[in-house]
Amino acid sequence: MKNTSKYLALCITTIIFASSCKKNNDEFTPEEDPIVNQQTNTPNIQAMFNNMATPLETHTAEMSTYNTFICSNGTSVTIYPNAFLTQSGNAVTGIVNIEVKDVLNKKDMILNNAIPVSNGQLLVSGGEVYLNATQNGQKLKINPSSAVYLKVPIYDTPSNQMLEFYASGPSNLSNSSLNWATSNTATTTIEVTQDSIATGPSLSYYSFQVDSLNWTNCDYFRNPGVNNTTCTVNLTGFFTNSNAAVFISMNGVNALARLHDTFTTVSQSFSSYVNSLPEGLAYTIIAISFDGTNYYYASQTVTMTTDMVINMPALTQTTKSQIESNLSTLP
Repeated sequence: MKNTSKYLALCITTIIFASSCKKNNDEFTPEEDPIVNQQTNTPNIQAMFNNMATPLETHTAEMSTYNTFICSNGTSVTIYPNAFLTQSGNAVTGIVNIEVKDVLNKKDMILNNAIPVSNGQLLVSGGEVYLNATQNGQKLKINPSSAVYLKVPIYDTPSNQMLEFYASGPSNLSNSSLNWATSNTATTTIEVTQDSIATGPSLSYYSFQVDSLNWTNCDYFRNPGVNNTTCTVNLTGFFTNSNAAVFISMNGVNALARLHDTFTTVSQSFSSYVNSLPEGLAYTIIAISFDGTNYYYASQTVTMTTDMVINMPALTQTTKSQIESNLSTLP
């Protein structure tokens, strides 16, 4: 069993919010947490996430007019005229290239390694969106005199607790972690709007103005008012931190975390962040492995107890499509 004392620094880590992006619209850089950002994936795990990640979408926007497009999972992006500046502050005209990826459910969060966690604390996510704008290969920033808006579809009960969170990271997170933080001015909740002419399963949206270009998330801290604890998950067989990733999903809400360990030695034990999991609730543990050729998968449902140790069943060989199917049914 792995000693989780290496994570004790997290207990005294204060969640520090970044300066308001709305004041200057500079690229957002959250306060780095030493645990969240120590992750280094092995080549097999990097290959696994590369293979599983959902595609990055590309669009173009003309800066003299309004531009609206719908992402593959239903997120609406509206770009106002003259919405972007160069990094030196010059106005951008003509055609701008837009990259976007909307990650709205647990399945896509796991497949993209885009996990809703802020300094080791679980967030309940209404949806994550990666947004980037370039012209002639140069990264742009948002013009504070213009605007970019997102409408993220709501597929379950709308929440009036959602706030804007931001994280720095590439569109491909095969060897990166996201650490989410809010701005100092994020004191009002995100608006829930209705769209009577929309098609599809959702007529409700989380609507908000984007502060900066990178990863954006509408979510809130999971704080059920019960005791929190730490858990350890043990794998068996040839599955270790060199070829497997382990996740814990809170049943009934869009909240999950990736369990961590040290990659300096071979380990079959994975630990949650210290005191990050409410006790007495139901969770699903997911283990996914890739040996360079074959995929393996296992899951187990548990009710969390104090300092719980979970011995996973043996991972069984499967396919990428079957993993996607399994993840789509997470409670």
